[in-house]
Amino acid sequence: MRTSVLGSGLVHIALMAALLVVRGPAALIVPGPEVVQVALIDPTASTPVPVRVETPPPEPKLDEVKPAEEPGVKLQPRKTKQEPPKPRTPERPRATEAPALPSAKVGSAGLAGDVAVDAGNFEFTYYLVLIRNKIASNWSPPSGLATSGSPVRAVVYFKVGRGGDLAGVRVETGSSIDFFDRSALRAVLLSDPMPPLPLGYSGGDLGVHFGFQWESP
Repeated sequence: MRTSVLGSGLVHIALMAALLVVRGPAALIVPGPEVVQVALIDPTASTPVPVRVETPPPEPKLDEVKPAEEPGVKLQPRKTKQEPPKPRTPERPRATEAPALPSAKVGSAGLAGDVAVDAGNFEFTYYLVLIRNKIASNWSPPSGLATSGSPVRAVVYFKVGRGGDLAGVRVETGSSIDFFDRSALRAVLLSDPMPPLPLGYSGGDLGVHFGFQWESP
């Protein structure tokens, strides 16, 4: 009987061992803290040098290429029909070409004077005679002037205002003899003022061209 109990126990042990081999040990998981990965830095290590990033050079700007003009046929501008030139209206002759008061001997110095005016419709001849007589009375030939029988002539221009005052006195045409020209200019200046303009004359002033002509005896 003892032998049968021992054999039965051996059979149970063998059976338990066979079960353990077939199933294998169960994994045992023990909960624990999360794992943090830490990198250790050596304090003696040098500071890393920053890496310099170079900026790439700008791309070269290409010249703008313009398309070449293709040769073609150029059209000539259309010729316009030219109108015939209009006939020019003949200009009115100046008053100085036809003196209103012809040359005549005046005064005692042998002077011959003629008077022309700018106004073409000036009909007051008596007024021009007054002007000529007054200027001739204030003129005398320069001392030492000899013309050897050839006459000398100068024209003095001036304007007579409504009240007879003179303005713009100047030598209009010189005689090439300075003494004679200055004597003519002086005679006009000494005649300022002239008699007032005629009441029947509507202009504001009267332009006068006074001709001096003289020759030595």
